[in-house]
Amino acid sequence: MPENTTVRLRYYKELGSWVVPDKDTAQAALGHPALSSRTADAGSYLPADMREQCGELLDVLSRWFVLLDNELHTAARRGVQRLFSPGRIRKLQESIEEIVEEALDEFPQKGVGDAMPQLAGVISARTMALMLGLEKTDAAQLHGWARAIADFLAASYRRDFAVRAQDALLSMGEFVKNSDRADSIWNFTAGDERDRLATCSLMLFGGLETTAALMGFSLWYAIENDLMRLVADEVRATETAEIVERVLELHPPLGHVARAAETGMEIDGRGIAPGDLVLVSLTGHDPFDPPACPAHPAPHTGGGRRTDHLAFGHGMHYCMGAPLARMEATALLTQFARRFPEARVRDLTWSKNRTYRGFDHLNIRLSPHEAE
Repeated sequence: MPENTTVRLRYYKELGSWVVPDKDTAQAALGHPALSSRTADAGSYLPADMREQCGELLDVLSRWFVLLDNELHTAARRGVQRLFSPGRIRKLQESIEEIVEEALDEFPQKGVGDAMPQLAGVISARTMALMLGLEKTDAAQLHGWARAIADFLAASYRRDFAVRAQDALLSMGEFVKNSDRADSIWNFTAGDERDRLATCSLMLFGGLETTAALMGFSLWYAIENDLMRLVADEVRATETAEIVERVLELHPPLGHVARAAETGMEIDGRGIAPGDLVLVSLTGHDPFDPPACPAHPAPHTGGGRRTDHLAFGHGMHYCMGAPLARMEATALLTQFARRFPEARVRDLTWSKNRTYRGFDHLNIRLSPHEAE
């Protein structure tokens, strides 16, 4: 194949799956009415005895509105849409700034700190607790639940992942359900108990791992490209937002989404049969290629604030939490730069999960002149 040829569609016969790696084709696929979010039930990959044992997990996940289409999706989403209205998000700006400031106060002020569990994880957990009317809880506990579900969704044939995910889901449900706050998400989510658990778990899951990953990517990108003094400058605040958008374009935390063809259709002139699975890349790369886990990010080119990437999806499934995630990343980047303008990345560890992408560890030396 010529070097500059764009691959718009690939078929993996051994997996029975199509892959859409090209951005423009991916955008069209995400808006195609014949591609359903109701993909193959995760339980179909488990042995029969595990499908019975983990029945509650499979039932609740099947009710996530990101896996529903058309009116069912709209109705389920409507119940929590008001939580993410532009007006409410704007009113949260001061609270988010306080959450970031508090997390930075708790972060090591000298030597080396791990920005993933000690900053990104703490900020995303406390923000979601605020958003959903939950009491402040241990960030590690919330992220532990979310990672267990992420691991299962990425490898749903694993017995151990299924058991761990169900335990996490039930524990998460008890935590949300037993909140005594009147504005708890549990109290105004519609449907029966499993519908409520589905919506609550989706909100927690979606707001924790992907947002923490975005914050980690943003710190890494800015530090490695020597942008910290620029970010710390209040006069150039808009450039911080541009940096976050560049990070979203280069390193979207969610690597791809799955769709299923409801009817026969075509993508880029190729025939897709009814029932075929289609993996739509949000990164511009084939998810089955060897994962790109660089030690250093691409150089910063600037050039304006582009938002035409697919990091938050496209169409009716566009992520409602996008403004909040941007706010968290921008707030952390700005405050961190003002406190630690000479920070340097010591080392990092990429997550092995190809679907939910990010760092497990991002160890940062706060001053190049200090011993660890």
